[in-house]
Amino acid sequence: MSNDQFETKMNNPQVTSKSLIPYISKEFKSHFTKDTTALYHYTDLEGAQGIISNKTFWASHIKFMNDSKEYSHGLEICEAIVENLIQEFPKENPRRIYLEEVFTILEEQDTDIFVVSFCESEDLLSQWRGYSRSKYGVSIGFDYAALFDVSFHLSEENFFPRKVIYNHQLQQQIIHRIIEIALVSRDMNTTKAAYTPKEVARTIGYFLPLFKHSTFSEEKEWRIIVTNSKSMPYQHELKFRARDNIILPYIELLTHNKMTQNDNKLPIKQITVGPSGTNEFTARSLNYYLKNVGYPNVPIKISHIPYR
Repeated sequence: MSNDQFETKMNNPQVTSKSLIPYISKEFKSHFTKDTTALYHYTDLEGAQGIISNKTFWASHIKFMNDSKEYSHGLEICEAIVENLIQEFPKENPRRIYLEEVFTILEEQDTDIFVVSFCESEDLLSQWRGYSRSKYGVSIGFDYAALFDVSFHLSEENFFPRKVIYNHQLQQQIIHRIIEIALVSRDMNTTKAAYTPKEVARTIGYFLPLFKHSTFSEEKEWRIIVTNSKSMPYQHELKFRARDNIILPYIELLTHNKMTQNDNKLPIKQITVGPSGTNEFTARSLNYYLKNVGYPNVPIKISHIPYR
């Protein structure tokens, strides 16, 4: 898109927004979504019961997750891009001053990031090891199309699963595009930038949890991202629970099915019981539970991965 085309869009009140996240999400929509029939959420039996009974997902703080170091992968890519762009402008150049402020905010990072993870595969060893956290794991399969008819409400925002990006060049392209839009908007509004450095840093911080190293691509992961920041006009309610050797911060994502004929039920397509020495017994108990909480027709499968 040329600067002239972008300026036309920016001057259109239907496009201009204080938030840059929806604009980037729409522009890169084909990379954040794809044609698939189901997404699977890996958890243990206790977690599955909580999700189904309460129609609630727990978004965990990314710094306390199994792959928490992955966030630093995206941050390093971003900081390198911004730092290189800063060097392209003279010291007193307004663009340089603007980008320096963005870089400073990124380094200070007052934003807490919470995620809910999904996978395109129903029976994947790495996911059983990473997310079930016990030998009694399950993967809950959600109908992909119906999942987008479920709103995850927090404050005035809605949250939907987005595909994790493993391609390094695409990760760089997204960061460059965020900065390009921000700089053009700044140049168009010399008195006050359409997107403040805080908003640019917040947008970058929002997409970074969707960036993972290419060596993890077999996970085929999707994520719902929720952010909490002191600079935001509202704060999502923060909760805590004990897990193994840590106190884990999390945020509850309540669901509401927009399809009234579904009686506000989760769009569960199937459940797979993970590898264990008692998976047949676990499956029978799960089947009995589902029938008694309003899901009588959900098929239950057994993992094909051998138990060791």
